[in-house]
Amino acid sequence: MVRYYILFLVFSLYISITLLEGLVILGLIYLFWSIIKSVKPQRGKLGIPIILYTLPTLLSTAIFYPQRINKAIEEGLFQFIYFLKLSKNDVVLLLRDIIYIFILGFFLLLPSAIYTFYKYGEPKPIWGGTFETGFFFTLFGLTFLILFFQKKGKIKFLLLMGFLISFSLVVLSHRRSMIMAFVVLFLTILLIFYRNKLIKGKILVFFITVFLIIGSAGYIYLSKTDHRFKTLNEVILGKRPLNERTLNIISSGRYAIFKEGLVVLKKDLKKGEILPLLIGHGVRAKEYLSPKSPIRQPRYESFFIFSEFIERGLIGVIGILLIYFVYLREIFRFRITEKMDFYRLIAILPLGIHLIQTLFTYFWDAMLPVFFILFKVYEISKEQK
Repeated sequence: MVRYYILFLVFSLYISITLLEGLVILGLIYLFWSIIKSVKPQRGKLGIPIILYTLPTLLSTAIFYPQRINKAIEEGLFQFIYFLKLSKNDVVLLLRDIIYIFILGFFLLLPSAIYTFYKYGEPKPIWGGTFETGFFFTLFGLTFLILFFQKKGKIKFLLLMGFLISFSLVVLSHRRSMIMAFVVLFLTILLIFYRNKLIKGKILVFFITVFLIIGSAGYIYLSKTDHRFKTLNEVILGKRPLNERTLNIISSGRYAIFKEGLVVLKKDLKKGEILPLLIGHGVRAKEYLSPKSPIRQPRYESFFIFSEFIERGLIGVIGILLIYFVYLREIFRFRITEKMDFYRLIAILPLGIHLIQTLFTYFWDAMLPVFFILFKVYEISKEQK
Protein backbone atom coordinates (compact mmCIF):
# COMPACT_ATOMS: atom_id res chain seq x y z
CA MET A 1 0.00 0.00 0.00
CA VAL A 2 2.78 2.43 0.87
CA ARG A 3 4.34 1.87 -2.56
CA TYR A 4 1.18 2.98 -4.39
CA TYR A 5 0.73 5.86 -1.98
CA ILE A 6 4.21 7.20 -2.82
CA LEU A 7 3.63 6.79 -6.56
CA PHE A 8 0.37 8.73 -6.35
CA LEU A 9 2.13 11.33 -4.18
CA VAL A 10 4.86 11.85 -6.79
CA PHE A 11 2.33 12.01 -9.63
CA SER A 12 0.30 14.62 -7.72
CA LEU A 13 3.26 17.00 -8.11
CA TYR A 14 2.13 17.64 -11.67
CA ILE A 15 -1.59 18.01 -10.99
CA SER A 16 -2.32 20.13 -7.93
CA ILE A 17 -0.56 21.43 -4.85
CA THR A 18 -3.84 21.02 -2.95
CA LEU A 19 -4.00 17.34 -3.90
CA LEU A 20 -0.35 16.93 -2.90
CA GLU A 21 -0.87 18.43 0.56
CA GLY A 22 -4.05 16.40 1.06
CA LEU A 23 -2.08 13.22 0.36
CA VAL A 24 0.68 14.33 2.74
CA ILE A 25 -1.92 14.78 5.49
CA LEU A 26 -3.25 11.27 4.83
CA GLY A 27 0.31 9.94 5.03
CA LEU A 28 0.84 11.68 8.38
CA ILE A 29 -2.43 10.28 9.75
CA TYR A 30 -1.28 6.81 8.72
CA LEU A 31 2.14 7.41 10.30
CA PHE A 32 0.75 8.58 13.65
CA TRP A 33 -1.83 5.78 13.70
CA SER A 34 0.98 3.28 13.14
CA ILE A 35 2.91 4.79 16.05
CA ILE A 36 -0.18 4.44 18.27
CA LYS A 37 -0.30 0.80 17.18
CA SER A 38 3.30 0.45 18.45
CA VAL A 39 4.92 0.49 14.99
CA LYS A 40 8.15 2.43 15.32
CA PRO A 41 8.75 5.17 12.71
CA GLN A 42 11.53 4.25 10.31
CA ARG A 43 14.69 6.23 10.93
CA GLY A 44 17.05 7.50 8.28
CA LYS A 45 20.04 9.75 7.76
CA LEU A 46 17.79 12.80 7.48
CA GLY A 47 15.78 11.96 10.60
CA ILE A 48 17.59 14.16 13.13
CA PRO A 49 18.09 17.08 10.67
CA ILE A 50 14.35 17.09 9.85
CA ILE A 51 13.45 17.09 13.57
CA LEU A 52 15.87 19.99 14.20
CA TYR A 53 14.26 21.85 11.30
CA THR A 54 10.66 21.10 12.30
CA LEU A 55 10.63 21.72 16.06
CA PRO A 56 11.79 25.38 16.01
CA THR A 57 9.42 26.01 13.08
CA LEU A 58 6.45 24.93 15.20
CA LEU A 59 7.63 26.36 18.54
CA SER A 60 8.68 29.82 17.32
CA THR A 61 5.49 30.32 15.35
CA ALA A 62 3.29 29.14 18.24
CA ILE A 63 5.05 31.55 20.61
CA PHE A 64 5.66 34.65 18.49
CA TYR A 65 3.21 34.49 15.58
CA PRO A 66 0.38 32.02 16.35
CA GLN A 67 -1.73 33.51 13.55
CA ARG A 68 0.48 31.53 11.16
CA ILE A 69 0.49 28.21 13.02
CA ASN A 70 -1.24 26.55 10.05
CA LYS A 71 1.72 27.54 7.87
CA ALA A 72 4.12 26.28 10.53
CA ILE A 73 2.42 22.88 10.42
CA GLU A 74 2.65 22.90 6.63
CA GLU A 75 6.31 23.93 6.60
CA GLY A 76 7.37 21.84 9.58
CA LEU A 77 5.20 18.87 10.51
CA PHE A 78 4.53 17.85 6.90
CA GLN A 79 8.18 16.85 6.58
CA PHE A 80 7.60 13.99 9.04
CA ILE A 81 6.27 11.95 6.14
CA TYR A 82 9.95 11.00 5.77
CA PHE A 83 9.47 8.62 8.73
CA LEU A 84 6.96 6.39 6.90
CA LYS A 85 8.08 2.77 7.03
CA LEU A 86 9.14 1.44 3.62
CA SER A 87 9.81 -2.21 2.89
CA LYS A 88 12.86 -3.24 0.89
CA ASN A 89 10.69 -4.94 -1.70
CA ASP A 90 8.64 -1.76 -2.17
CA VAL A 91 11.65 0.48 -2.76
CA VAL A 92 13.08 -1.80 -5.46
CA LEU A 93 9.83 -1.52 -7.38
CA LEU A 94 9.54 2.19 -6.60
CA LEU A 95 12.94 2.96 -8.13
CA ARG A 96 11.73 1.68 -11.49
CA ASP A 97 8.22 3.10 -11.19
CA ILE A 98 9.49 6.61 -10.39
CA ILE A 99 11.38 6.72 -13.70
CA TYR A 100 8.12 6.16 -15.57
CA ILE A 101 6.37 8.83 -13.47
CA PHE A 102 9.10 11.36 -14.34
CA ILE A 103 8.98 10.56 -18.07
CA LEU A 104 5.18 10.71 -17.99
CA GLY A 105 5.47 14.12 -16.33
CA PHE A 106 7.58 15.41 -19.20
CA PHE A 107 4.95 14.53 -21.80
CA LEU A 108 2.14 15.74 -19.53
CA LEU A 109 3.62 19.17 -18.83
CA LEU A 110 5.35 19.85 -22.16
CA PRO A 111 2.18 20.93 -24.06
CA SER A 112 1.25 23.36 -21.26
CA ALA A 113 4.77 24.84 -21.16
CA ILE A 114 4.92 25.32 -24.94
CA TYR A 115 1.39 26.78 -25.16
CA THR A 116 1.84 29.26 -22.30
CA PHE A 117 5.20 30.39 -23.68
CA TYR A 118 3.68 30.95 -27.13
CA LYS A 119 0.60 32.67 -25.67
CA TYR A 120 2.05 34.69 -22.78
CA GLY A 121 5.83 34.58 -23.21
CA GLU A 122 6.35 32.44 -20.09
CA PRO A 123 6.35 28.61 -19.99
CA LYS A 124 4.10 27.37 -17.19
CA PRO A 125 3.03 23.88 -16.07
CA ILE A 126 -0.51 22.80 -15.14
CA TRP A 127 -0.26 24.58 -11.78
CA GLY A 128 2.19 27.18 -10.50
CA GLY A 129 4.43 29.46 -12.49
CA THR A 130 7.89 29.67 -14.00
CA PHE A 131 9.61 28.46 -10.83
CA GLU A 132 7.72 25.18 -11.10
CA THR A 133 8.53 25.03 -14.82
CA GLY A 134 12.20 25.42 -13.98
CA PHE A 135 12.06 22.70 -11.35
CA PHE A 136 10.12 20.13 -13.35
CA PHE A 137 12.15 20.47 -16.54
CA THR A 138 15.42 20.47 -14.63
CA LEU A 139 14.26 17.17 -13.13
CA PHE A 140 13.17 15.79 -16.51
CA GLY A 141 16.31 16.94 -18.32
CA LEU A 142 18.69 15.42 -15.78
CA THR A 143 16.65 12.20 -15.74
CA PHE A 144 17.05 11.95 -19.53
CA LEU A 145 20.78 12.62 -19.18
CA ILE A 146 21.27 9.76 -16.71
CA LEU A 147 19.19 7.37 -18.82
CA PHE A 148 21.17 8.43 -21.90
CA PHE A 149 24.30 6.89 -20.40
CA GLN A 150 22.41 3.84 -19.14
CA LYS A 151 20.46 2.89 -22.26
CA LYS A 152 21.66 1.63 -25.63
CA GLY A 153 20.40 1.86 -29.20
CA LYS A 154 18.11 4.34 -30.94
CA ILE A 155 16.42 5.42 -27.72
CA LYS A 156 19.58 7.39 -26.85
CA PHE A 157 18.67 9.95 -29.54
CA LEU A 158 15.20 10.45 -28.03
CA LEU A 159 16.69 10.83 -24.56
CA LEU A 160 19.16 13.42 -25.86
CA MET A 161 16.31 15.37 -27.49
CA GLY A 162 14.37 15.26 -24.21
CA PHE A 163 17.42 16.60 -22.40
CA LEU A 164 17.86 19.51 -24.85
CA ILE A 165 14.16 20.43 -24.85
CA SER A 166 14.09 20.38 -21.05
CA PHE A 167 17.18 22.58 -20.76
CA SER A 168 15.71 25.04 -23.28
CA LEU A 169 12.54 25.38 -21.19
CA VAL A 170 14.57 25.92 -18.02
CA VAL A 171 16.37 28.81 -19.76
CA LEU A 172 13.07 30.18 -21.09
CA SER A 173 11.68 30.17 -17.56
CA HIS A 174 14.19 32.96 -16.71
CA ARG A 175 14.68 31.44 -13.24
CA ARG A 176 18.34 31.87 -12.38
CA SER A 177 18.17 29.56 -9.36
CA MET A 178 16.89 26.72 -11.52
CA ILE A 179 19.42 27.38 -14.28
CA MET A 180 22.12 27.22 -11.60
CA ALA A 181 20.69 23.95 -10.25
CA PHE A 182 20.62 22.46 -13.76
CA VAL A 183 24.23 23.44 -14.48
CA VAL A 184 25.62 22.29 -11.12
CA LEU A 185 23.88 18.90 -11.21
CA PHE A 186 24.69 18.41 -14.90
CA LEU A 187 28.40 18.77 -14.13
CA THR A 188 28.06 16.64 -10.99
CA ILE A 189 26.42 13.79 -12.92
CA LEU A 190 29.12 13.88 -15.60
CA LEU A 191 31.83 13.77 -12.95
CA ILE A 192 30.13 10.80 -11.24
CA PHE A 193 30.07 8.93 -14.55
CA TYR A 194 33.67 9.86 -15.28
CA ARG A 195 34.82 8.83 -11.80
CA ASN A 196 33.05 5.50 -12.21
CA LYS A 197 34.70 5.02 -15.64
CA LEU A 198 31.39 5.07 -17.50
CA ILE A 199 32.57 7.84 -19.82
CA LYS A 200 36.03 8.73 -21.08
CA GLY A 201 37.79 12.04 -20.70
CA LYS A 202 37.13 13.00 -24.32
CA ILE A 203 33.40 12.40 -23.92
CA LEU A 204 33.40 14.45 -20.72
CA VAL A 205 35.12 17.36 -22.47
CA PHE A 206 32.75 17.07 -25.44
CA PHE A 207 29.61 17.25 -23.29
CA ILE A 208 30.94 20.14 -21.24
CA THR A 209 31.94 22.03 -24.40
CA VAL A 210 28.54 21.52 -26.04
CA PHE A 211 26.82 22.52 -22.82
CA LEU A 212 28.94 25.68 -22.55
CA ILE A 213 28.05 26.63 -26.12
CA ILE A 214 24.34 26.11 -25.49
CA GLY A 215 24.62 27.82 -22.12
CA SER A 216 26.35 30.84 -23.68
CA ALA A 217 23.56 31.12 -26.23
CA GLY A 218 21.07 30.97 -23.37
CA TYR A 219 22.91 33.70 -21.48
CA ILE A 220 22.89 35.95 -24.56
CA TYR A 221 19.14 35.36 -24.88
CA LEU A 222 18.55 36.19 -21.21
CA SER A 223 20.74 39.30 -21.49
CA LYS A 224 18.39 40.61 -24.15
CA THR A 225 15.11 39.65 -22.49
CA ASP A 226 15.71 39.91 -18.71
CA HIS A 227 16.42 43.28 -17.07
CA ARG A 228 18.41 41.61 -14.27
CA PHE A 229 20.88 40.09 -16.72
CA LYS A 230 21.00 43.36 -18.67
CA THR A 231 21.91 45.26 -15.51
CA LEU A 232 24.52 42.67 -14.52
CA ASN A 233 26.19 42.97 -17.94
CA GLU A 234 26.20 46.76 -17.71
CA VAL A 235 27.85 46.59 -14.28
CA ILE A 236 30.46 44.10 -15.54
CA LEU A 237 31.21 46.29 -18.57
CA GLY A 238 31.47 49.41 -16.42
CA LYS A 239 28.44 51.09 -17.97
CA ARG A 240 26.66 51.30 -14.62
CA PRO A 241 28.06 51.54 -11.08
CA LEU A 242 27.65 48.74 -8.54
CA ASN A 243 25.47 50.39 -5.91
CA GLU A 244 22.35 49.61 -3.90
CA ARG A 245 20.09 50.36 -6.87
CA THR A 246 21.85 48.00 -9.26
CA LEU A 247 22.31 45.37 -6.53
CA ASN A 248 18.58 45.36 -5.91
CA ILE A 249 17.84 45.02 -9.61
CA ILE A 250 20.30 42.15 -10.02
CA SER A 251 19.11 40.41 -6.83
CA SER A 252 15.38 41.05 -7.42
CA GLY A 253 15.19 43.24 -4.32
CA ARG A 254 16.92 40.74 -2.04
CA TYR A 255 19.65 43.17 -1.02
CA ALA A 256 17.09 45.59 0.48
CA ILE A 257 15.31 42.69 2.21
CA PHE A 258 18.65 41.51 3.63
CA LYS A 259 19.23 44.96 5.12
CA GLU A 260 15.81 44.89 6.76
CA GLY A 261 16.54 41.48 8.24
CA LEU A 262 19.86 42.73 9.52
CA VAL A 263 18.03 45.34 11.60
CA VAL A 264 15.99 42.57 13.25
CA LEU A 265 19.11 40.51 13.98
CA LYS A 266 20.93 43.51 15.50
CA LYS A 267 17.96 44.20 17.79
CA ASP A 268 17.91 40.58 19.00
CA LEU A 269 21.64 40.63 19.71
CA LYS A 270 21.50 44.04 21.39
CA LYS A 271 18.61 43.06 23.67
CA GLY A 272 19.99 39.58 24.32
CA GLU A 273 16.85 37.86 23.02
CA ILE A 274 18.06 34.28 23.46
CA LEU A 275 14.83 32.47 22.50
CA PRO A 276 14.42 34.10 19.05
CA LEU A 277 18.11 33.51 18.39
CA LEU A 278 17.69 29.82 19.18
CA ILE A 279 14.32 29.04 17.57
CA GLY A 280 13.60 32.11 15.44
CA HIS A 281 10.64 34.49 15.16
CA GLY A 282 8.32 32.07 13.36
CA VAL A 283 7.32 31.51 9.75
CA ARG A 284 6.46 34.58 7.65
CA ALA A 285 8.04 36.67 10.42
CA LYS A 286 8.50 39.68 8.16
CA GLU A 287 4.74 40.20 8.15
CA TYR A 288 4.76 41.32 11.79
CA LEU A 289 8.38 42.35 12.40
CA SER A 290 8.36 45.02 9.69
CA PRO A 291 4.75 45.76 8.73
CA LYS A 292 5.67 49.16 7.27
CA SER A 293 8.29 47.76 4.93
CA PRO A 294 7.97 49.08 1.36
CA ILE A 295 8.82 45.59 0.07
CA ARG A 296 5.75 43.38 0.30
CA GLN A 297 7.41 40.07 0.99
CA PRO A 298 6.43 37.80 3.92
CA ARG A 299 9.99 36.52 4.40
CA TYR A 300 13.46 37.97 4.75
CA GLU A 301 14.36 36.33 1.46
CA SER A 302 18.06 36.76 0.70
CA PHE A 303 20.84 34.26 1.37
CA PHE A 304 19.06 31.17 2.72
CA ILE A 305 21.02 30.82 6.01
CA PHE A 306 20.15 34.38 6.97
CA SER A 307 16.52 34.02 5.90
CA GLU A 308 16.09 30.82 7.89
CA PHE A 309 17.95 32.13 10.94
CA ILE A 310 15.35 34.84 11.48
CA GLU A 311 12.41 32.43 11.11
CA ARG A 312 13.81 29.22 12.71
CA GLY A 313 16.81 30.40 14.70
CA LEU A 314 20.13 28.65 15.24
CA ILE A 315 18.56 25.21 15.83
CA GLY A 316 16.60 25.34 12.57
CA VAL A 317 19.65 26.47 10.61
CA ILE A 318 21.70 23.60 12.05
CA GLY A 319 18.98 21.19 10.90
CA ILE A 320 19.04 22.62 7.38
CA LEU A 321 22.83 22.56 7.17
CA LEU A 322 22.81 18.92 8.28
CA ILE A 323 20.40 18.13 5.44
CA TYR A 324 22.88 19.71 3.02
CA PHE A 325 25.73 17.79 4.62
CA VAL A 326 23.98 14.41 4.38
CA TYR A 327 23.01 14.99 0.75
CA LEU A 328 26.42 16.23 -0.35
CA ARG A 329 28.14 13.34 1.40
CA GLU A 330 25.91 10.87 -0.45
CA ILE A 331 26.39 12.49 -3.85
CA PHE A 332 30.18 12.81 -3.50
CA ARG A 333 30.47 9.17 -2.43
CA PHE A 334 28.08 7.91 -5.10
CA ARG A 335 29.28 4.79 -6.90
CA ILE A 336 27.70 3.06 -9.89
CA THR A 337 28.26 -0.68 -9.70
CA GLU A 338 24.94 -2.00 -11.03
CA LYS A 339 21.96 -0.99 -13.15
CA MET A 340 19.85 0.04 -10.16
CA ASP A 341 22.39 2.71 -9.24
CA PHE A 342 21.25 4.78 -12.23
CA TYR A 343 17.74 4.70 -10.79
CA ARG A 344 19.01 5.53 -7.30
CA LEU A 345 20.76 8.60 -8.69
CA ILE A 346 17.52 9.73 -10.36
CA ALA A 347 15.57 9.24 -7.11
CA ILE A 348 17.71 11.79 -5.25
CA LEU A 349 17.63 14.39 -8.03
CA PRO A 350 14.58 16.28 -6.68
CA LEU A 351 16.18 16.99 -3.30
CA GLY A 352 19.44 18.01 -4.99
CA ILE A 353 17.66 20.46 -7.31
CA HIS A 354 15.83 21.92 -4.33
CA LEU A 355 18.95 22.36 -2.21
CA ILE A 356 20.84 24.21 -4.95
CA GLN A 357 18.01 26.47 -6.05
CA THR A 358 17.20 27.57 -2.48
CA LEU A 359 20.67 28.97 -1.78
CA PHE A 360 19.48 32.50 -2.45
CA THR A 361 15.85 32.20 -1.39
CA TYR A 362 14.46 30.22 1.55
CA PHE A 363 14.43 26.53 2.36
CA TRP A 364 10.77 25.53 2.46
CA ASP A 365 8.82 24.33 -0.56
CA ALA A 366 5.38 22.74 -0.72
CA MET A 367 6.94 19.80 -2.59
CA LEU A 368 9.62 19.24 0.07
CA PRO A 369 7.90 16.21 1.74
CA VAL A 370 8.05 14.37 -1.61
CA PHE A 371 11.76 15.17 -1.99
CA PHE A 372 12.42 13.71 1.46
CA ILE A 373 10.44 10.51 0.87
CA LEU A 374 12.26 9.92 -2.43
CA PHE A 375 15.57 10.29 -0.62
CA LYS A 376 14.28 7.70 1.85
CA VAL A 377 13.56 5.34 -1.07
CA TYR A 378 17.18 5.80 -2.13
CA GLU A 379 18.44 5.09 1.39
CA ILE A 380 16.46 1.88 1.91
CA SER A 381 17.33 0.55 -1.57
CA LYS A 382 21.01 1.25 -0.94
CA GLU A 383 20.97 -1.02 2.10
CA GLN A 384 20.35 -3.98 -0.22
CA LYS A 385 23.61 -3.53 -2.14
